[in-house]
Amino acid sequence: MMIFTFSPTTPLQNFKILSQCLIPRPIAWISTMNDNGNINLAPFSFFAPISLEPTILSVCLMKKSDGSIKDTLHNAKTFKRASITIPSPQDCTQVQACSQEFEQGTSEASELNIHLSSLLSDYPPVPSNCQCAFFCDFYDVWDFQSATDTLLLEVKQCFVNADFESESSEDLRFSLEPLARAGRGFKILQDL
Repeated sequence: MMIFTFSPTTPLQNFKILSQCLIPRPIAWISTMNDNGNINLAPFSFFAPISLEPTILSVCLMKKSDGSIKDTLHNAKTFKRASITIPSPQDCTQVQACSQEFEQGTSEASELNIHLSSLLSDYPPVPSNCQCAFFCDFYDVWDFQSATDTLLLEVKQCFVNADFESESSEDLRFSLEPLARAGRGFKILQDL
């Protein structure tokens, strides 16, 4: 048994403790446009809804190993748009491959041969096999002058490729198989 003290001087420790305790969480696979027109595709496990009206999703981004901000944050602030895919378990290998640090401006999708589809022309494309995607506008950044930044994105539209139990707009019941963070690894979450 251990007691940990959270401190601004231990951001990695704080992140690891929170990411192991606050589970399960779906993975956000975020696509944004780079300055050179390439598509940045990066996964984030520190991702959650924080408001329904307006519909705001938060993404906590650690800084790169050199202390600079992640491309996802730069791109979202610059181009004001991001698409968030909730990947499936079969995407696990590609999601993990996208998590490595690529040189700024590199398209992970191109480097890793991940096929993308443009579902809405105003938003960055998403992996072609996606089952769920949120199309978001930049809302704000909470900059705590620390090792992390919190990106806030406002959901404008959502794509769902699933079997609906009913065609009623009041009974939106469907099943997804999200790739999610569940303790030490990834797990398929059902019936949540």
